[in-house]
Amino acid sequence: MTGALGDCDLLGDQRACLAHNDEVTLGVNGVPSSLSEPTVLEGRSGLNVEKINEPLQNSLSGTAQGPIKWIPAASKPTATIALPRRTKKPASIRTDTASSDEEPLVDTTAALALHSKKTARLQRRHQKKQSARKVHSDIQSLLDFPSELLLLMLSFLQPSDIYSLLRLNRSMRRFILDNETAIADSIMYRRYWVLRQCFPLPVMLDRVSDAARPALLSQQWQDRLKIHKNPYQHIKQIDPSFVCTCMSCVLAWNNLCIILDLAHWQPNFDNREPLPIIPRGRNPEWNVQLLEKNAQIVTKAMQSSLTHARILQKHLAVTTRTILRSGRWRRKGDKTTPAPSQRPRLYHLTDEEAAAGTDEFLERSGPPSYQPIYMRDNYYSVEAFVPNRKWDRDEQRWQYYSKWPKPHENDLAWLVARFTPSE
Repeated sequence: MTGALGDCDLLGDQRACLAHNDEVTLGVNGVPSSLSEPTVLEGRSGLNVEKINEPLQNSLSGTAQGPIKWIPAASKPTATIALPRRTKKPASIRTDTASSDEEPLVDTTAALALHSKKTARLQRRHQKKQSARKVHSDIQSLLDFPSELLLLMLSFLQPSDIYSLLRLNRSMRRFILDNETAIADSIMYRRYWVLRQCFPLPVMLDRVSDAARPALLSQQWQDRLKIHKNPYQHIKQIDPSFVCTCMSCVLAWNNLCIILDLAHWQPNFDNREPLPIIPRGRNPEWNVQLLEKNAQIVTKAMQSSLTHARILQKHLAVTTRTILRSGRWRRKGDKTTPAPSQRPRLYHLTDEEAAAGTDEFLERSGPPSYQPIYMRDNYYSVEAFVPNRKWDRDEQRWQYYSKWPKPHENDLAWLVARFTPSE
């Protein structure tokens, strides 16, 4: 019994030492290279013990050896046993094998449908909070807004946009026509503040007081207006039976007809095509129709503020178009001159201001328009036709003539005092 326990202790020490050592040297078929040589193991007591166990030798080689001998550690060198390492396959072989064995993964995960009383209760509570935060409004269309708010929104549009809204539906057309004056005044105040003062509307004769009509229609006054009644090729003669013929109204009529005629010939200027020449004493049919069309537009503007705003919009587009065109042509002609010698654009107009659709740039310093455009040949040399104002050098700003209709009223008072027929 004692011998068996001793053998077990020796086997346990040998196995512990084999597990503790990192390398074990094996011979052919996994058997140690020399079983005849003793194996030296390091015991727990610090001494090297040569253990040749007969049962162990019999299990390994099937032959019995001698008894166990104890040898000091200093008398026998320690043998190192190396265990064989398992060879690894190349990465390419492993990848190919894995890719061929495994199928591509398909993600079929989906949100689980939650069905519980707690989930339903939370959903109802969330919907209740959302409905409490949501703003309820009865506005279904543009016309459902309050009138003041709708008028404010329309004041930011251009006159051409208002004309497009007139064709939207009957309700919108009725609203715009009922508030035409307020809408047009807001647009002109916001966009055409300068041009509105430079191009006032003439007054219709039926709006003139009865005391001033005889003086306006007197032959003496009409004879003095012959200089302004000469048949211009680009202005239709004013009708004294329909429009007031005081000096302010006559000039206002001529200026509005001029800017409409100037807008008509802009494609010719863009393409550098000369204007048609009308021989003296002749008036072709196409020119008669053009002047009649312009006169009808001015007459309509005297009754519709929106038409007046549309005329100012067109003239502003012509002005910016002419300034940009002149600057472009000037740069093409000044290729040989240095850059500092190139003149800036009139009124220092920028591309952003040209695209804004407002006349704020006209408040800067620029050439005045004192001379009237009495023939179409003057169109070639006009970049910006902005009459009825002068530049104040002291205050460095434009001074406009008396606010309309003050000039009209002053002219009527002067006519009544001098040209009223005597009974």
